[in-house]
Amino acid sequence: FTQLKKKKSPIKKYTSCNSALDLTSQKATDAMDNIFKLLRDIARARMNMKQFNSIHNPGSNTNQASYKSLLKQVVEEICSADRPDSVDIEHMSSGLTDLLKTGFSMFMKVNRPHPGDHPLLIIFMVGGVTVSEVKMVKDLVATRKPSTQVIVLSSALLTPQGAIEQLFAADHPQPDPDI
Repeated sequence: FTQLKKKKSPIKKYTSCNSALDLTSQKATDAMDNIFKLLRDIARARMNMKQFNSIHNPGSNTNQASYKSLLKQVVEEICSADRPDSVDIEHMSSGLTDLLKTGFSMFMKVNRPHPGDHPLLIIFMVGGVTVSEVKMVKDLVATRKPSTQVIVLSSALLTPQGAIEQLFAADHPQPDPDI
């Protein structure tokens, strides 16, 4: 028989309390402070990006605030018809032709290859991807670049609960501020 791993309750996981009866105002405040510190750290990891630095659109007097995931922003940029050079997506030279283009670009205007120029788009999500994100990528590419084949790979297939657990796990990857 396989023994199932007993999971901690969410209250115990985030507050170290065995039940809601043990939860004090101070423990709840400390838990919320830790959650918001983690969320600020995640936002800070994208601070050096120029184009993809926020998932929040604050809106205006006539439009409400909205959310656009980083994955959606990147796919829209790759599939954009009017494609200026993206400031946050770098092209890595892969052969002699690309190296020559990169070298000549110092002396004359040479367009760098764009990810949308290729008939195959491979996206790898480190940490995991949800089924809804895979569908969003598939739908966006099919609508904007129907001749492009897309492959979405990931280190895990996440459920909503799994995404939250991974986000608040004690051993989650820490962003490198020097990158």
